[in-house]
Amino acid sequence: MRFARHAALIPPLMLATCVATSAAATTYRWVDADGKVHYSDVMPQKQSGMGHVELDKQGRVVKEAPRTRLTPEEVRRREEVAARAEEARRQQEARRRHDLSLLTTYVSEQEIDLARDRALELEALNLKGLKTRLNAAAEKLAYANGQIAGHEKAGREPPRLFAQMREEATEDLARVSLLIGQREKAIEEIKARFAADKARYLELKRGGAVSPR
Repeated sequence: MRFARHAALIPPLMLATCVATSAAATTYRWVDADGKVHYSDVMPQKQSGMGHVELDKQGRVVKEAPRTRLTPEEVRRREEVAARAEEARRQQEARRRHDLSLLTTYVSEQEIDLARDRALELEALNLKGLKTRLNAAAEKLAYANGQIAGHEKAGREPPRLFAQMREEATEDLARVSLLIGQREKAIEEIKARFAADKARYLELKRGGAVSPR
């Protein structure tokens, strides 16, 4: 045979090495992140830990290396799932605490109405004070404009004092108007919050107390 004839020309030690290497040749098979199957006699370093099988010369599986790590995308998805689960747990715990607070704070729905009215009364006082400031700023602006107009009509240069007064009044009007808007929004939020609390309180009373845990 051809191999036998040439083998006589190869030193015995080298021949034994070649035969052993040929017998031990391994083919690796793995699937990449895109689902594509690969075959090679060398395993890429980046594929380490991602799972593969070793095949002999006849294509038979001689060893399986299970997957021991995740891809970056899988890690990201797993973290997102964990974050959503944690957020759901926090929200559930917050609801439980809120329910418990409702049941321990109020003994009747009338008490909820009283608490709402007290909160609204405080906001109404704040709003009243702000509107007083708004009227004062408007009067100040009207006075400054009147003085400036009077001087200009008489052909005189208005004193800088009135221009400064007009600037201050304009700024006060804008600032106080913003605060009034915030307080009006707060009043609506109070009404909505107490309405929701009252509805939940009645629901809890019908369904039984919340476990304090």
